[in-house]
Amino acid sequence: MKYTFKIKTIEDSNWNQNLINSDYASYFQSTNYLNSNSKDFFHIFISILDEKNNVVGQLGLRIIKTAVRYSSPLFRKLLHFISSITSRGIWLDGPIIHSNNNIHRLEILKIMLEAIKIVSEKYNLVHVEGYTPGFDLLIDDNYKKIFSKNNFIMEDYVTFILNIEKNIDDIWSDLPKRLKQDVNRAKRRNIHVKQLETYEELKQYILLSQEWAKTKGIVNSTPIENIESLWSDHQKNISKFFLAYQDDELISGLHVVLFNRIIQPSEVISSYSKPSSLGGTLLTWASIEWAKSVNALIYDFTGGKKEEEKNLSDIYNKNPLLYYKSKWGGQNIPQYNLINVRKKLHYKIYMILFSILRKYHNIKKKR
Repeated sequence: MKYTFKIKTIEDSNWNQNLINSDYASYFQSTNYLNSNSKDFFHIFISILDEKNNVVGQLGLRIIKTAVRYSSPLFRKLLHFISSITSRGIWLDGPIIHSNNNIHRLEILKIMLEAIKIVSEKYNLVHVEGYTPGFDLLIDDNYKKIFSKNNFIMEDYVTFILNIEKNIDDIWSDLPKRLKQDVNRAKRRNIHVKQLETYEELKQYILLSQEWAKTKGIVNSTPIENIESLWSDHQKNISKFFLAYQDDELISGLHVVLFNRIIQPSEVISSYSKPSSLGGTLLTWASIEWAKSVNALIYDFTGGKKEEEKNLSDIYNKNPLLYYKSKWGGQNIPQYNLINVRKKLHYKIYMILFSILRKYHNIKKKR
């Protein structure tokens, strides 16, 4: 079989329809995520075609200049400097390969990497980085070797995937005792959850998101100018927002996305106005119950870098967010972070400066 590729900055009208031919294509490869009017990035759509012009592979790649907006004037200047020396390509949950035949999959992947190389050269990227789909269970050593041969460094990650086809009572029963206690404790503290319904509630969510971002040293995490896009996705049932209130005050919010019967969290925020808010835990459980109601197939909690420690307390201390995700009963699924560095000196400078920004972020988080 002979394969070719197409590279576009505007997606084909059938991009999403082709995606759902795969049982593991998620929201983060859909046009709902990839289309954006942002000045900070734009998107590349790569399609792999067979001899009959059928789409057999897809990858949405985001070309980024700057991704985070820091509130400190000093760090804004630093970020602009970073942008002046590096541009990078990032993808999430890809590539999508529409074949279960291992031989065909590997050939399609090879053509995909040729296309990525052309994109990297055309846009003079310092590095390209991607995360494999969490639900692609056919990734094997031969698949990984192709990335290695194309100068990609691979790090082991893990994601947690919950089978939503299970009975809701069984899902609840499988949760750790402490997690169930937290859900019940939240209810006793008069924390209640509602699904976002109105445009005004969406504005309140975004304002909370901005306040949350300030605690991280970021100007905003959900820019107010994106409200129309968020509202459109909400009306199409692509996005769902869950809001937690205590004493009539909005204290937490959870934004999840739905595509191809796969649900994933997009953003979790908190006002931190309560010393020990349990809003986030109650929101997660509410979103699981909702997932059952919309006939979802899986809930991908997403994950993080794989931790080797066998002691759960060690994992908690090293990566508390990963530990939190692991408690929701999802199956531990291998995932891979892939990095191809084209300009080593620029990449080194980028990593040094970004580590400074990360330390600043952590300091703000502890305040």
